[in-house]
Amino acid sequence: MAIFTLCSASGAPGVSTTALALTRTWAGAVPRRGALLVDADPVGSSLIPGFVEAGIPTGGGVLGVAAERAGTADDVLRHAVALDEAATCLILTGVSEPGQARPLGAVWTTLIEVAHELERSELDVIVDVGRLGHRWEPQALIDASDVVVLLTRGTLPAVAAARAALAQLHTRRPAGTPTRVLVVGRPSPYSAGDVARALDVEVLPELPEDAWASRALSLVSPTTTRLRRSALLRAATETAAALGHIATPAGQVKAS
Repeated sequence: MAIFTLCSASGAPGVSTTALALTRTWAGAVPRRGALLVDADPVGSSLIPGFVEAGIPTGGGVLGVAAERAGTADDVLRHAVALDEAATCLILTGVSEPGQARPLGAVWTTLIEVAHELERSELDVIVDVGRLGHRWEPQALIDASDVVVLLTRGTLPAVAAARAALAQLHTRRPAGTPTRVLVVGRPSPYSAGDVARALDVEVLPELPEDAWASRALSLVSPTTTRLRRSALLRAATETAAALGHIATPAGQVKAS
């Protein structure tokens, strides 16, 4: 199992939408792998309202894992929701307000500890931590992640914030562990190539603005042909494949 953590350095670049899009497309982009999306944003979940509106039980999510003091992969998966019959697209919902995130350190440690069990289930983990810098952010998950993906928009203020965040991530994470940048919101003033040169970092295939597909994902809509063919999911499939190629067949991650 590989853990891919998605985060941002500044406000609202679309971390949750991107995490959902990657989770929905993972099984089709990464051979023989499924994805478990962990909603670890301490500010509060942007996914829960969609589940409520769609009438889908959340399965307990991270709070259920914490209450049960889960210690195995099966315990964790029991509190997740599968969005497809094959259970290759699963979501572990998060907290509804920041105060609930304070005691969740043990949950993040559990997810790291059950890595080998999830590997046997052929699942990779995509973690949505939202914006970096929150008091209750899941530091253990960020530090232990095989790959951190920093999202940014292609604007000068966003890229400046991303530069500072990258320096912080490189300081706190083990040497050689990959960090990638993902530019979202195409078209924007600067392309992914411009951002790569400015930050001297590898970038992933960028994601476009796609209001319709973003809303469909937030409402937990079925993956219809229209959604599958949307600009967002077509680009997310390419991005998921690029991330999947970072991991070796043995589940180990290539050095940056």
